Amino acid sequence: MSHLAPSSSLLVTAANNRILLPLLNLLNVVVVLSFSPFSFGLHNLVPLLLNPTELPPPRNLTFKWETPFTLRLTWKKPKDLEPDCSVNYTVNAIPSQDCSEKVITISYTTRVKNTTCKLNIPNVNGLCISVKVNPEECGNKKQSPPLEISIPPPPVRLVKNMSFEYYHDRLKCTWDSDVDVPDLGLYYWLPQKEMVKKCNEMKIGECVINDTFHNKEMFYLFNGTYKGQPVNNTFRQNSSTYFVKLEKPKLTIQRIGQSLCFHTNFTVSEFGAHCYEKNYIYSKCDEIKQVKILDSVYKVDYDSSCKYRARVQIILSSRCGAGKSDLSDEVEYGENRDSNLPALLAGIIIPLMLSCFLIVSLVLLRRHKDIIFPKIPEPTLIFKDMFINNIRTAEDLRSTADGRLYIPIEEIVENKIRFEPETPLIPTKTDMMYKQL
Repeated sequence: MSHLAPSSSLLVTAANNRILLPLLNLLNVVVVLSFSPFSFGLHNLVPLLLNPTELPPPRNLTFKWETPFTLRLTWKKPKDLEPDCSVNYTVNAIPSQDCSEKVITISYTTRVKNTTCKLNIPNVNGLCISVKVNPEECGNKKQSPPLEISIPPPPVRLVKNMSFEYYHDRLKCTWDSDVDVPDLGLYYWLPQKEMVKKCNEMKIGECVINDTFHNKEMFYLFNGTYKGQPVNNTFRQNSSTYFVKLEKPKLTIQRIGQSLCFHTNFTVSEFGAHCYEKNYIYSKCDEIKQVKILDSVYKVDYDSSCKYRARVQIILSSRCGAGKSDLSDEVEYGENRDSNLPALLAGIIIPLMLSCFLIVSLVLLRRHKDIIFPKIPEPTLIFKDMFINNIRTAEDLRSTADGRLYIPIEEIVENKIRFEPETPLIPTKTDMMYKQL
């Protein structure tokens, strides 16, 4: 195998011998070892480099509740761990007793150097705790299999269907309950504060917390006595800013030129103006539309043949938290009209008006015909007779007679006429008196 070295040394030049010479020497060593009696050990070393082995799991994992919200975990180092092997530990907690991968929706994971760990975690659903060993400087080793334990939930669930409403340092918590616990109490705790506080404004299914809240998660403790035994239920919720209840806004509609302006009247609370989105829900000719903007005024094109209905809702932006208001009262503007209505009305009203005018004219003409068309007096009998006698028929025109004479119509005259003598007037007493005077 010595012939490989001279052939390789031909590639070395004065310019790059400082770089290539160490590499060629290493190549010669590998080639020599591959054909030497020690090559058996090299072949066994390659699988070890390609297939690292798992570290052993930790031992004796135990837990203890230091407070209703804080869980202390302890364990021991893996057995047969090499002294020069440096490791750390990954702790994972699942809010369920089922440790299978299928049910993992929310988990709490942390990495520690020591063999102890403290977790702020709720207990209401039970817990599955797992600890794994991670290699830091441990040769050809990989992560160990997990060591798991299950922590059972409380014997009874005191409340369910929890909901929250937050407004101006006032957090309203409501819930339902299937069990009768007369001494039920509600406590809350912020991880930044060591003190656990009690909610004093307690009612059935409701409690109002008045405090200065931080934009951090909060823990809640419901405790009471059930069947003679004390029971603690702890819950973990997001920051109170994720349950913001905003005031109901007011909406007005104003027409400006050929546009309609939707104005939102809303009082900005503790968040900045950039945190409030306006969700406009409006309809135009019964066609529903929706738009989200930051401005308090939204303009749409105006159509006089359409009726507009609009409502608005204030939504807290995800950059600032979560929450929304109720929808405002609905505001209407305009009326729905047919665009062909003017032509249709003209085609109906104009003929109807003409018909009415004609009927009225005929009625008035009939009523006042004597004034409008006065009667012409008839001619006297003489002229009438003359007209009648002067009418010639076709036979008369063919007659050879020179002409026709006027033949008057006979008039009936009373033939017995009697004259009576004039009677002298008999003087009266009054006449006699005048004569004497």
